[in-house]
Amino acid sequence: MALVPLVAVIMVFAIPILGIALAGYKEWLKFKTKHRELGSSTREVEDRIDGLQDRLVRLEEERDALQERVQNLETIVTSEAWIAEHDESADLSSLGDTGDVLLEAPDDEDTTPGDTENTAKLARRLRGR
Repeated sequence: MALVPLVAVIMVFAIPILGIALAGYKEWLKFKTKHRELGSSTREVEDRIDGLQDRLVRLEEERDALQERVQNLETIVTSEAWIAEHDESADLSSLGDTGDVLLEAPDDEDTTPGDTENTAKLARRLRGR
């Protein structure tokens, strides 16, 4: 008979302790699931950010190429040959040789006298098309 009070005391304390332990385990499982979901969404966000950074680099390179192209076109349009060919009263003989010369993109943004001459020749060649 001495076992009945002992079992009763164990049941009184064991049931609440097991209930608390079970509730804690459930909360831990919820946390673990949420952590897994956040981890996968974080990876997705990181992948998207990496993709956007790559796209930004490509767009910056394209912008730089377009800026260089616009500078070349501005040089052509503002060259003496272009102005002379579009000004009916201008004398073309003062511009020099009219041979075909291909103009390569300048390495720097400053135009040197040689670049200006090449640009003038290119403008004459383009106008002749």
